[in-house]
Amino acid sequence: MTMTSPPSPDDLTILYVEDETTTREQVKRMLGLRGYRLIVAENGREGVELYQTHTPDIVLTDIMMPLMSGLDMAREIRSRTRDAQIIVMTAFNDIDYLLQAIDIGINQFVLKPVAFQKLYEAIERSIGVVTMQRQLRRQNEHIRLLSNALEQSPSMAIITDTTGAIEYVNRKFCEITGFDADEAIGRTPRILKSGETSPEVYQDLWSTILQGSEWHGSMRNRKKNGDLFWENVSISPLKAPDGSLLKFIKNGEDVTRQRKLEAESLRSRKMEAIGILAGGMAHDFNNLLQVILGYISLAKLHVNSPQTIVEMLETAEQTSLRAKELSLRLLAFSKGGDSFVHPAPLAPLVTSAIAAVLRGKPAITSEVTIAPDLHRVRMDDSQMEQTFSNLAVNAVEAMARGGTLRITGENVTIGEQDPLALPAGEYVHLAFHDTGTGIPPENLPRIFDPYFTTKEMGSQKGMGLSLALCHSIVRKHKGAITAESTPDTGATFHIYLPALADEPTTPHETASP
Repeated sequence: MTMTSPPSPDDLTILYVEDETTTREQVKRMLGLRGYRLIVAENGREGVELYQTHTPDIVLTDIMMPLMSGLDMAREIRSRTRDAQIIVMTAFNDIDYLLQAIDIGINQFVLKPVAFQKLYEAIERSIGVVTMQRQLRRQNEHIRLLSNALEQSPSMAIITDTTGAIEYVNRKFCEITGFDADEAIGRTPRILKSGETSPEVYQDLWSTILQGSEWHGSMRNRKKNGDLFWENVSISPLKAPDGSLLKFIKNGEDVTRQRKLEAESLRSRKMEAIGILAGGMAHDFNNLLQVILGYISLAKLHVNSPQTIVEMLETAEQTSLRAKELSLRLLAFSKGGDSFVHPAPLAPLVTSAIAAVLRGKPAITSEVTIAPDLHRVRMDDSQMEQTFSNLAVNAVEAMARGGTLRITGENVTIGEQDPLALPAGEYVHLAFHDTGTGIPPENLPRIFDPYFTTKEMGSQKGMGLSLALCHSIVRKHKGAITAESTPDTGATFHIYLPALADEPTTPHETASP
């Protein structure tokens, strides 16, 4: 704790009580020269009245005075202020006076005739005591403030020693957990253990705080009555000036209700996505089946025209193949299909996929800028090529009046706090930017949902699975895909895939599900 400097003479007040005029004026003048702020009384009764009015820091008094003696005045002052600093100046050395003074609690004596150096020393000693008293009052006030803050905190608070033994719990802790303070103090936070928090969490917690660092995390704990609750926890070490650990302070927030609301919201979003998926599937399959059944019916009406029948059946066959393709897309989205992953470079797949999509579309140009030292990744060629093709098709459809599709590739490093929520490490970053109409802000959060689309619904456009499939494939490759857009200036899709260090090509292997 930072120590404050001792008060200067003008920071405190001395009550000086003396009935003898010459002595009073002399001492008053000498103390004034030292810069002390004085309140002067001529007898004990006046001294008591001035003390009640001004509450000075130090009392300097004679003993023998009219109306009320210095000792009687000191006794009266001491009854009001137990720690008042009282200095007695006297020419008497009678044992009875000394015993009374000791009984009253006189702090210091200065004999008359006054040796001013001795008087100054007595006052300075009293100033030292006043300084400590002020510091102690400030510290006590600070402690009361902190105690009230902890006690009235909306969060649960626990203070433990370095072994985990509980030394303090606040009112919120008792309110939420059901444990009284007396039941918790002396025990450890294991009284809240539910068995549903993994041992690795506790190991990480203790490893972190014993190193003197803060720990933050979530736990599912158990109340005294057996009910479970979710708690967001932060634990901070309290350290001595030399850096050694003294205590641990834990703050916890009951987030059970928030968790339930989040779970319900997630469940609602899932049900909404399933509803969109089911509706889209029914719509697309109905369209496909309508074509198939319609041409079969027409073929029956043209039994005498073989060529017409062949053409109609060929149309039905092509439509059936599209239905098969739709079912394969659904399978790939739900399970990812069979992944045949191996280390490979991305650049050839990007260029071939873009070239295939843009063939026969002169109104749209491409600009591909890929770093020559781009790391390889572990991938399934066909799935990744499908991802690039889907993104390119999506860009082409957004640029109905023509435009430019720009693709860049670079090596990047992702840190622990990156918002992508990927493990820290080296990644390959691909960006697909088009100059199309862009994506409205209200649609941007949902573009990877299955069957969410702003395009017209039909058997060609609007199947609504291409971006959802891209998301599924990239996630199954332990990567991430994001999108950003400003209306009327285009959209950019970012893909991040874990990079491989330069190494010899390994044999193909099947990915884990």
